[in-house]
Amino acid sequence: MTTARGFDHDVYAGYLNAHLLASEAGLRAFKSAKATWAGSPHEQTMRLLIAHIAADRRDLASLIDQLGYHESFLKLWLTNAARVAGTFNPVNILRLRRRPSTQLELDTLTGMVRAKLSMWEALIAVQPRDPRLVLSGLRELEARAHTQIELIQSISRDSVEERFLEQDPRAGAGR
Repeated sequence: MTTARGFDHDVYAGYLNAHLLASEAGLRAFKSAKATWAGSPHEQTMRLLIAHIAADRRDLASLIDQLGYHESFLKLWLTNAARVAGTFNPVNILRLRRRPSTQLELDTLTGMVRAKLSMWEALIAVQPRDPRLVLSGLRELEARAHTQIELIQSISRDSVEERFLEQDPRAGAGR
């Protein structure tokens, strides 16, 4: 395997592993948020986002492996802790759509994807110095993150009235 010269591999591997750890928490957050949108016109979009986020996580784990880096014991332990913590969503505990916490949940999900996008952008920037990275693959992952952000923002735009405007009581109680 070719190695990248001039890199602090501990820092490089640590950075990627930190993102892998965060991706587990992110996937759990998206799965948790799915309950908020169950039965709504946005349920299918949320399911699509979960599939994309899971694929990104697998792609990142594969990239880490291809670079010859390994997950640390601490990272594995923290991942298991994130799995447990991820089942509890402190942002929107009641899974209701007509709450301020619903907008905060969407904002948080967007922020998580933006952090992932920043990682892909950092790897694109470092790619000329690391021949192990495939630019076309990184560009595809970058584009996928942009699409995910747009999907989350479309849910936010399309459901803003449901959250922030008074509802006609004759229209039904809603969630």
